Amino acid sequence: MSSIKEYMHELWSLVDVEVTFTCPHCRNPTSAWLKVPGDQEQHFEEVACSFDEDEEGWTVIIRHDESGWSAELEEDPEIEVTINVDDSYNDWDEPDPEPGAYGIFRAAMADWKRNVSDLGTLGGASSRNRMLFVTLYSILESYLSDSIIGSVLVDVPVQRRLIKLKELELHDKQLSLDTVLEKPNIVRDMLRAVLEKFSFHKLVLVSRISEVAFEKPILPRDPEDRALAVASVQKRHDCVHRNGFDTKGNQHTDITPDYLSKMGDIFEGMVEALEEAIKHAAAKKFFEDLDPRVT
Repeated sequence: MSSIKEYMHELWSLVDVEVTFTCPHCRNPTSAWLKVPGDQEQHFEEVACSFDEDEEGWTVIIRHDESGWSAELEEDPEIEVTINVDDSYNDWDEPDPEPGAYGIFRAAMADWKRNVSDLGTLGGASSRNRMLFVTLYSILESYLSDSIIGSVLVDVPVQRRLIKLKELELHDKQLSLDTVLEKPNIVRDMLRAVLEKFSFHKLVLVSRISEVAFEKPILPRDPEDRALAVASVQKRHDCVHRNGFDTKGNQHTDITPDYLSKMGDIFEGMVEALEEAIKHAAAKKFFEDLDPRVT
C-alpha cells in the first residue's frame, strides 16, 4: 500500500513530454505524448510505431537534469530522438469542467446530424463516414468527461462511493490525518487527477463508473444495442489509428449513414441515462442532508 500523499505527489509531478524519432524498423516518423515524472533523472517508456502497432514498442530513455531534457532509444542509441516538454500547466490551476454539459451535447448532436446528412456517403468504408463516426465519439467523450468530473467535484457521497472502485486503483491508498489537515480537499483532488487521465471512450468502464458513483449503469439494456456500443470502442480505435482497418487487415465497411444514425441514437440514450442518474444522486444527497427534525 502507498500513502495518498505519495500517490498525489506522483500524479502532480508528471510532465507532458512529446518524443519524436524515426522507427528503426519501417523508417517512418513516430511520435507520442507521454506523462513523465518531472522529479526523476531517468525514466523508461515503451513507444509503439505510429504506422505498425503490431510491432513491439521501442524503449525510450528520457533523462532530466539541471542541463535540461534529453532522450534516446535503448535499442538503437544512434537514432535521433527529439523531445518537446510542455510545462504550460505548471503555473495555473486546472479549470473546472464547463457547466451545462447536457445542453452543449444536445447542440453538438444537432450539428453532427446535419453533417451526417450533408457530408455522409452511402459507402460504409468512406473516409468521410469514418471522420463522422470519430466526431460522434468526441462529442460523447466530452460530455462524459465534463458531466462525471463536474459531479464528482461537488458531491461527497459520490466521491465516497467512487474511491472504492478497484478499476481506479484508489481503494488501497492510505490517508493520514496530517495529509487531511494539510489538504482538506485531498479526496476530491485525487479523484479529479485520476479521472482527468481516464479515457472516456472506454464505454464499459464508464458504465461501471456510473453504476458505482450514481447507482445506475448507462450501457443499453437491449442486447443488440449493447453489443453495438461495446464493439464500437475497438472500431473507433481502428478508425483513429489504423485508417479503418482492424488488426487482421480487414476494413470496416459498415460505417454507413444508417450505422451512424443508430450509434447516434445509442449514445443519446446513454447520455439520457447518465443525466437521470446524476440528477437522482443529487436529489438523494439533498434529502439526506435535510435535518431529520424538520417536518
